[in-house]
Amino acid sequence: MDFSMKNNKIVNHFSNFKERSTITPMEVLADGTQANENPAACYRGLGCVSGNNSSRLLLDYKVEHPHAYEEIMRLLFQKDYGAGLTHIKLELGADVNSSSGTEPCTKRSLNEPADVTRGAGFQFAADAKAINPDITIDMLRWGEPKWVTDAFVISQEHGLRARYRWYKETLDAAYAVYGLKFDYISADQNETDTPDEAWILYLRHMLDNEKNAPYDYSKIKLIASDEVGTRNIAEQMVDNSVLRNAVDVIGLHYTTFGDSYTNLLNEAYGKEIWYSEGIAPCNVPELTVQADESGLVGKNGPIDVANRIINSYYNGKMVMYEFQPAVAAYYDGACYAPKQLIRAWEPWSGHFVLDIGFWLAMHFSRFARKGWMYVNGACYGDGEENHAIANTTHNFMTLTAPDRSEMSMFFTNESEDVRIYTVQVKDMAFEPTVFSSVITKGPSGRQAYDANWFRIGKKIRPIRNHRDTFTIKVPPRSIMTVTTMDVSWVDGVNTFPAVQPHLSSRLALPYTENLQYTKEEIAVRGCAPRYMTDQGGAFELVETEDGFAICQKITPQIMPTNWRFRGTPLPLTCFGDDKWRSYSMEAEVKLSNLEEHNFAGIGIRYNSTVTCEFTSMCGYSGRLYGDGSWKLMDMESVAAEGITQHIDPKQWNKLKLVVLGNAIFFFINGNFLAKYTPQCMINSGRASLCSEYAWNMFRNIHLEPASVQPPYVRRVDCFGNGILYNENWEVHAMESYHFYNRTSMEAKTGAEFSCTFEGSGIAIVGTAENAEFTVLIDGHTMYENCFVPSCLPRQACLVIDQLPEGTHSMRVFITGGKFKLDVLEIPEMYPRMTDTLTVPANIRSTVAAELRQKRAAQAVQKDSADFMDADEMLWHLKHPFTEPPKQPEPTETPEPEQPEETAETPETEIPENTDAPAADDADSTEDAPEASAAATETEGTVAEPQAEEPAAPEQNPTEQPATEDAASEPSAEDIFHVLSGTSPHSSEYDALTNQSIEEISEIFDASEEQAKAAKASDVEMEWSADKMQQFLNGEGIDQDADHSAESQQS
Repeated sequence: MDFSMKNNKIVNHFSNFKERSTITPMEVLADGTQANENPAACYRGLGCVSGNNSSRLLLDYKVEHPHAYEEIMRLLFQKDYGAGLTHIKLELGADVNSSSGTEPCTKRSLNEPADVTRGAGFQFAADAKAINPDITIDMLRWGEPKWVTDAFVISQEHGLRARYRWYKETLDAAYAVYGLKFDYISADQNETDTPDEAWILYLRHMLDNEKNAPYDYSKIKLIASDEVGTRNIAEQMVDNSVLRNAVDVIGLHYTTFGDSYTNLLNEAYGKEIWYSEGIAPCNVPELTVQADESGLVGKNGPIDVANRIINSYYNGKMVMYEFQPAVAAYYDGACYAPKQLIRAWEPWSGHFVLDIGFWLAMHFSRFARKGWMYVNGACYGDGEENHAIANTTHNFMTLTAPDRSEMSMFFTNESEDVRIYTVQVKDMAFEPTVFSSVITKGPSGRQAYDANWFRIGKKIRPIRNHRDTFTIKVPPRSIMTVTTMDVSWVDGVNTFPAVQPHLSSRLALPYTENLQYTKEEIAVRGCAPRYMTDQGGAFELVETEDGFAICQKITPQIMPTNWRFRGTPLPLTCFGDDKWRSYSMEAEVKLSNLEEHNFAGIGIRYNSTVTCEFTSMCGYSGRLYGDGSWKLMDMESVAAEGITQHIDPKQWNKLKLVVLGNAIFFFINGNFLAKYTPQCMINSGRASLCSEYAWNMFRNIHLEPASVQPPYVRRVDCFGNGILYNENWEVHAMESYHFYNRTSMEAKTGAEFSCTFEGSGIAIVGTAENAEFTVLIDGHTMYENCFVPSCLPRQACLVIDQLPEGTHSMRVFITGGKFKLDVLEIPEMYPRMTDTLTVPANIRSTVAAELRQKRAAQAVQKDSADFMDADEMLWHLKHPFTEPPKQPEPTETPEPEQPEETAETPETEIPENTDAPAADDADSTEDAPEASAAATETEGTVAEPQAEEPAAPEQNPTEQPATEDAASEPSAEDIFHVLSGTSPHSSEYDALTNQSIEEISEIFDASEEQAKAAKASDVEMEWSADKMQQFLNGEGIDQDADHSAESQQS
């Protein structure tokens, strides 16, 4: 097989190097007399935006890992230490989803006191100010509370008064709670296309004349109008002197260009121009280095962002660039993620990462101080701009201290060639004898991807016989700072040796949220539940007679007005680890009213807020409605539904979802309602809560790992080491944020890939449209021309389970249709395991030993009566909504449960879901092998056996013992009877799993002792959810992978 791979590099589309001709240096004059002394053109540093729910998880870091939280804040804001950010813009929350989540509203009704402890933003700003008191603080609204919008319906005067009351009481509360003084207010709505002149003038007037304030509100400056793509406020300011006097700063988004009006306002009227929202780097260099050999170039990459900073002064006289956001303290899968300077989305472990954006910011902030001046004539930037900047020829910027005693120059080079500059230094207060340099570039040879980040470069000395002239060579695909300042402290990514983040780890299962919080913890987190990030509504802690509960607080009576670019989904919050795979989730819910549309629900395998762009629904959720009905949802679609009996939705009811491999089970109060097998599986994901806009409540949240399958996954990116591609692939190093790491490999005609992996299965995750796959495992055909009509982002096109634990080879041919590979996922037993295809034996042994010690040391607290095992599930299949009889005390010779069965004979037949169409067996049987990967199964109760089952491979495509006799396996009927308690041989061992039937029957509740008694610590029992489904349905044993069953609906 011919794969175009070398040193684990992906197909290298930069491999055709052109001949480099002699490069003519660009001449640059850095003349101290040309420094821009306009006070409105002084360098303001780098700022950040905290909004859109992006700082939410920092509350958990602060509570559970205070040292990690403090270090993150110091790295961002401490002077002369890390990124040294100088400005923070907070979202003035309104409970609307402003892109990646909701920011809580400070004042939801007219008479409610403003509460700035909701959310993380105000506390984030206060802690930053404690580290650096010189940081300036700003706030900007995206949405608006309903009571404010309603006031505008009465009259403009009513509306302006209401809006000012919201702003003013928020300012008061921020000072009262945190001692926070605001320096700026961004007056308009974020990214408006019509600046609100009346409101800006009203706000300026009220602030100037406010008598009842804890500090002088007249000193608060106004920024307007945070437009994107337009500069309408500038023209209005030129035409209106009153407006011009009211606004201090013009804020523009995602453009480096001003216009004649902004230039006039800056030069003639002293108005500062800010790039008041700009992107933080979005790429993942440790992956994209495989595609471009640097990890630094391309759209939204670090060199692109550096170009925006440089060009924004040259093109638009902008003196501040604000990263949106600085710290990603929300989950992967949120809109626009990944995008950050520092990644902090593992609050349970305290792990954080200094991403490439952090080192990019260091290039500027550590070698230029706030108040320095731009040197005109030594600043230049070009390129084709459409948010991103590409195809540049030269980009550099020069700053000097006001007394000209220091100078720094900042260069970028996105090209494959060295860029050379001849720089003459003139009329500076320092003697230009030598410059130091700091360079960030890609690796050489076998170096680590970050080996050459933020490294000291060569000293730059004057050209011979020209003591004031220097030759500066900017390496290909690099960012370079040339400075007179001290660089002796620079040491690449080891610059902060004392910073030792906690190791990354999956959130271990079982996990219980019992809502036990101390007063000290509540003082920090306010009303925010542990690890939860809201996409719609507001899920907050409330005190009840029985302790804390989680309440969804937004109702139709206080429904806010959305931001113009984004609707807000129905109330939804997610929490936990998106590398959870096989587990159960249960929670008690209580509805506030019995209206038929009101619901509360729980969800599993939630891995993206943007796959369903407008609703943010993802994964699988079970809902209980006010009229007693229920629904099992697959993303936005109803998978199964029905009516419950003898349930009062206004009382606490226990909802439970179980996911085993490719099957979803739904229960309410222990009663089995539905089993569902999706067409394209979401293979892993975190947990979620969902609700209608009502005061619905949740408590006693518990997640449990499934004992028969590994509960986690190892997720390997398509750019990861060990995946080999042929030449028929297109590389996407900056893909949409719908993909896990914004990377993908797009198949062209004849595309194939292969890998070797360790585990008991593998999932191929990516997007597909009418795609066909042929898959070989260990040389045996698992699928042949398997047809997948559609697969959305972060869904699995194919899931292969039931492989013996061990090392396997996989070869995949894309034989038709469209397909983009995102990641591969391998079931994993241990929470602390690297995301690689294969795991070295010493690492696995170490992790296994750690897990055994942890389990031995912990006393697991759980009520076994609340957890349904296989016997209980089968009983409820036959006796819906009936209290099970009390079990007798265990004895040495337990009696069979035959009397229960006979007593309930009239109720053994369960009616099917009337809303689901019956499967057309005649049409599906013939084409089942091709359609097996897209099989969809929905069952309200026990499904009728299919008319004909497609033939499965004779054996798993891995080696089987030669002595294995198929006749020794128990029949499906035998196992079904044993599991249901009707077999007299219940104490026998099953040849298929080499475990006792009693052990098999515990598949939904593996005790600590049972977990220890598995075959061996590193060997999985080969008992899949697929087989369990067939036993529950009374079907035969099928040894093929997850998609081997026919499509059926009942």
